[in-house]
Amino acid sequence: MQYSVSLLHEALTVATWIIMLLLGYREMRKYDKLYEESEYEEEEDEEEREYFFYKPRSFWYRMLFITILFVTFGCVGGDFLHNQVIYDMNVQSDHPIHFENVYVLLIKGLPTNYYLWRFCVWGTAAFLLFKILDEIKSDLDFSFFVFTLMLMNHFPNLRQTLGFMMMFYGYVLLFRSAEDTMPQKLVMGIILLILSTFFHSTILVFIILSLLLFIPGTKSLTMVIISLIAFPFLYDITKELSTQFIGLVSSNDMMQEKATKYIESSFRVELNIRGFLKLFINRLPVLMLFFYGIKKVLIDKVQVSHMEKHLLMLTYLLIYISCLFFNNNVSAYLSQRFWDAACYPLTIFAMVFLRNYSGNLYVKVAMYAFLLSNIFNMAYSLYTIDNFNANANSF
Repeated sequence: MQYSVSLLHEALTVATWIIMLLLGYREMRKYDKLYEESEYEEEEDEEEREYFFYKPRSFWYRMLFITILFVTFGCVGGDFLHNQVIYDMNVQSDHPIHFENVYVLLIKGLPTNYYLWRFCVWGTAAFLLFKILDEIKSDLDFSFFVFTLMLMNHFPNLRQTLGFMMMFYGYVLLFRSAEDTMPQKLVMGIILLILSTFFHSTILVFIILSLLLFIPGTKSLTMVIISLIAFPFLYDITKELSTQFIGLVSSNDMMQEKATKYIESSFRVELNIRGFLKLFINRLPVLMLFFYGIKKVLIDKVQVSHMEKHLLMLTYLLIYISCLFFNNNVSAYLSQRFWDAACYPLTIFAMVFLRNYSGNLYVKVAMYAFLLSNIFNMAYSLYTIDNFNANANSF
């Protein structure tokens, strides 16, 4: 069977992505303009301001619709066709192949259509993302823009996206239940955390890491300094223990041999200049916003909620682990997985925290760096799609 994406499909992907960026940017600029003008006016139009703080449901639905449209049909990277290959294998097989049981149950239960399956999986993830924004009372215009810049290249690709959204929605409900003393949110949060573990084998690892941050002192600047001092020693130890991590993270993959080949091939980007350039373009804006958050929260002691600080420190922990695996025997496999995972809590943190700093020059430069990274990744994704057909049948 041949797997390919038409030129029209690619064009629609790019067009939808551009529309998402423009919509988010337009709303954000309207918001900024409103507040720039309010600095010189004694009386403000409260109705207009209220609109930008709490968008009407019609705006919420429009943003959700276009996001679901993109994550369902957007051919962002080789994983779009890669998942289709495995989808077809599971359609024909009596036993789960590569996918978790819950995804295979969906494949068997739904009419045979790859896009319908994607709609159910990634569409649900998009809905949960918007529920998170609704729960934390985030400015939807700014959040939508941040999401498009920071996470859109990961969101439709990674199979664990639905698990991540369930996990983070669960955590948000737990934090909100503590603030509002609402036991139903506590119960729902725990249920979502448990359910999320069924949607990818790695989610349990990320939940455990997140729970470690509830230990007193783990979210302090002192702990960050100690961990940085210990990094060289832990890096050497990680080399010895790395093979055990392969078995843990790739336990649900088709074959461990394929995981090893995966390590030695496409993800060993640090071995050549082109790969290093790709790493630099993709990771620089993430690090810029991450370091800005660390400076503001841990050094400048800006007051933030427990949830925001937890998300920021979880990002630090995931980036730290990613660096531990970087350039050793499993760097290309596990380092990339932990790095991709770090983008999720950082994005949710940025949606809330950066709203008050969107006019800051440093933040603007970071956003433009994200924009350039997105353009590069979109072009690279289309290149990957065009070259996937030759390798699809050998999978």
